[in-house]
Amino acid sequence: MDNRMLWNERYTKGLPALEIPDPFFVKMYEEHISKAFPDGGMALDLAAGTGRHTLYLSAENWQVSAVDISDVAMERLAEKAPGNLVQTTCVDLGEYSFPVAAFDLIVLYYHFDRALFGTVSAALKPGGLLISKQAVGKPTSPHALQEHELLRLTEGLEKISYGERPVKERGVAEYLGRKPF
Repeated sequence: MDNRMLWNERYTKGLPALEIPDPFFVKMYEEHISKAFPDGGMALDLAAGTGRHTLYLSAENWQVSAVDISDVAMERLAEKAPGNLVQTTCVDLGEYSFPVAAFDLIVLYYHFDRALFGTVSAALKPGGLLISKQAVGKPTSPHALQEHELLRLTEGLEKISYGERPVKERGVAEYLGRKPF
């Protein structure tokens, strides 16, 4: 089964945990993002799923480009999205054409691809923010994000907030950083 089919199947069955904005996202929005961009801006939500963060941002007057491999997820998001604040794109992130210096905010939750981080950074406008939450894997898996690796992958950005904590048999890394002006 390819990735698109896998995610379409998951979204068809329903993923209720992915309907509510993540607590770290909400906290960082209230403490930092809304202060840096009080009138909203241009956002990119990568691996957006059914749009829990896209919808939150659009309610705060952000123009959001949501990208996900699942056409089921993008259709569901398009149905919920208000007016013309949300644009959906169904594509594998490995094939997405990132515009340079186009976004004030990029959201990257639970999609880990080391090759993306340089491109994501380049897609931020000066002063733009990256918020990311990633699963931290076991050291025996070279494909998984390792402890403190997210800091190395975002070295060109100014760290605003970073933490790692255990969750079940793995951990999570939570990050907010700014592209220098």
